[in-house]
Amino acid sequence: EDAGDYKCVATNDAGVVERSLTLTLQSPPVITVEPVGTVVEAGATAMLNCQASGEPPPTIRWSRQGHPVVRDDRVTVLTNGSLRIIAAQKEDTSEYECVARNLMGSVLVRVPLTVQGGPSRAKGSIIGNINDIEFGVAFLNATVTDSPDSEAKVIQAKITNIPRSLGPAMRKLVSLLSPVYWTTAEEMGEAMNGFTLTDAVFKRETQVEFATGEILRMTHIARGLDSDGALLLDVVVSGHVLQLQAVADVRVKDYTEDYIQTGPGQLYAHSTRLFTVDGVSVPYTWNHTITYDYTKGKMPFLVETLHASSIATEYDPLEETVAFQIHASIAKGIYHTSVPGSTNPDVFVFLSADIDECETRDTCQHECRNTLGSYQCTCPSGYRL
Repeated sequence: EDAGDYKCVATNDAGVVERSLTLTLQSPPVITVEPVGTVVEAGATAMLNCQASGEPPPTIRWSRQGHPVVRDDRVTVLTNGSLRIIAAQKEDTSEYECVARNLMGSVLVRVPLTVQGGPSRAKGSIIGNINDIEFGVAFLNATVTDSPDSEAKVIQAKITNIPRSLGPAMRKLVSLLSPVYWTTAEEMGEAMNGFTLTDAVFKRETQVEFATGEILRMTHIARGLDSDGALLLDVVVSGHVLQLQAVADVRVKDYTEDYIQTGPGQLYAHSTRLFTVDGVSVPYTWNHTITYDYTKGKMPFLVETLHASSIATEYDPLEETVAFQIHASIAKGIYHTSVPGSTNPDVFVFLSADIDECETRDTCQHECRNTLGSYQCTCPSGYRL
């Protein structure tokens, strides 16, 4: 409290003289607003608050594991000293240091920032034909939230602009959403979902086969996240699906998908599952081939298993929309297939890419489908081998 403005006044018979001065008491910095550990979803804005007092007024600098934070379009230090990170990415996960410094010294406080493995939303377009019906452009919008009662992500999706002639059949096409729930699945242990592994940039080829002979092919192109943190997805579909009545009761069973690393930047996934129509079980299978930038690395395990549960589907003929809900998580899988030349299934011989037998013209007389370590010959719809 001694700091302030002072005045010295000298007087004698000849007159008066005075001088003014300011007394400043210098003090080292003290953190007055301390940053707290923060967890944000990928694509969201992270704000780390840090304010300090002292004399002279301290300057605030931010560093990351001892290295100065580089400012750019996403990363900014505000005038009040706070660090703002727009469209947070998983690479932003780190420990940050707020350093307040003046002539009397400095003070440092550390704070962790965690950017969670998946987008909070997804959006995209679907084009193509199903059962020889061109449906123009359908639109996909999905939200991803944490399950309140289980270790899983909840994906709620709606596909709009679906013709009434196709709506009932599309209730069972959960595979349309496979890139969404694989990208955002809750990561169990050290398992990686699609976002952590690929940064949501990949191509996914899917083939669905029904026990009644219909085959549907899909190509999914994931183009990363937009500025709002939404997964951008384009889908092209072509082929046939089992026809269903609009009033049929369709229910999709819980299922799993096994993801196998077949080479650098290459995954193979497959699943066998059932859905019921008016209580009657109908089996069908699908498989996926996924390619991504090999420099992103590989899965931490040879096999990862995705669990999909609590699946609900509904078609609204008035709005021409199909609504889906899925709970998804991904964990370390079990490698069931023996590895040629090795008795140890953990040997990472999968770094040698799978051979595509279908590249040979005479492999099959009809249609050839490549699988992990093998291939299958199939017929067009309506034919059999």
